Amino acid sequence: MSLIFLASCGQNEIKETETSISEYSITKIDSFEVNNLTRVFIRDYSVELDRYFGYAMVEDDLLEISGEGEIIKRTHKKGDGPGLYGNWNPIGISFGPEQERIVELPFQILSYDSTYSVIHSQRIQSPLPIRTFGPMGRTEYFQNYDSTFYLVGPSNYLSSHYLIQNEEGRDTLKNFYKIHIQSGDMKSIIPYRESSPYRQTQDVYQELMTKSFLVDHEKQELLILHALSKEIEVYNLPDLDFSRSIPITHSEFVEYSPVPLGTMGNDDRIKPLRFMAGRNQSLIKVDSDTYLIKYFTGVSEAEYQTRIANDATYIPSSDPEEQAILIIKNGEQVSQELSGIAGSILFGLGDGKFLVQEPENQEVEEEKTRFSIYQIKSS
Repeated sequence: MSLIFLASCGQNEIKETETSISEYSITKIDSFEVNNLTRVFIRDYSVELDRYFGYAMVEDDLLEISGEGEIIKRTHKKGDGPGLYGNWNPIGISFGPEQERIVELPFQILSYDSTYSVIHSQRIQSPLPIRTFGPMGRTEYFQNYDSTFYLVGPSNYLSSHYLIQNEEGRDTLKNFYKIHIQSGDMKSIIPYRESSPYRQTQDVYQELMTKSFLVDHEKQELLILHALSKEIEVYNLPDLDFSRSIPITHSEFVEYSPVPLGTMGNDDRIKPLRFMAGRNQSLIKVDSDTYLIKYFTGVSEAEYQTRIANDATYIPSSDPEEQAILIIKNGEQVSQELSGIAGSILFGLGDGKFLVQEPENQEVEEEKTRFSIYQIKSS
């Protein structure tokens, strides 16, 4: 295994440290539980309805949940027969325009009204089937006059290396499929930029070709942050023209070498990429001019081996001690970096607030899923 050094500071890790006076802090301001027999995912929030859009794992129910965690509406749409969408689980869900309920399946996207009657149903020409326990993210959309477009496809939620089987796959790889919900017209959009780390090598960063992205409806922009990028890419909507980039700096970012195209998934060279390499994990908007980035700093092979020797279930990228949070304010990164927080950061709620799904209790099986609301404040 080869470890790449971007900066020399000590032994095997990258240290791009900077000092600053503390101005920002993150505080947990509220929490709630969703009582349900099985695990619940929450993927979106509607300000107008004051409710979350979620999904019950195993039961495969679409859920609408109040701000206090009460399940307001439970709808079952999985299965065969009239009014059902088949036996695939959703890979994305969201509130769409006019408070439509959006369900993205591996090969289909549907929009429902508030009674879950179908408004639109379109086929997604996807090259990769996905079997998942439930939605992995929020299905983003943008509009152009009377037309609504959704950003869909397997690489929204999985590493894009799964789509690269040969050189042609690498050369033609793009970030999204854009589907017009009214007509079903679909095409792939937004190729990797020449400066992308994924285009600087003939090899492939298996497991690390992920991204976090969001549509800023206020500014009519699409923001994309790839796992290994040192910048946020910003595109104008609806034309998807590249507008600018926002540089970011990590205080620590451990990198490992990519592997040759065609390397099998059980190859030992992939383990550092899968478990140990630093990566950007999520990009969220918390108010009109503030975004947060959560990233995993990465660990050395020695650290990894020591920790799994003590705990065979240890996953470094889920360890808040190995995560950090960057702040983007008014289009620039502020100098301060915040410590990671336990759980999965889901999405922003405005006024500096954001929703976090708390970690599961590994020792006791519970019939509840815990969520917390955090707020970033400046002093």
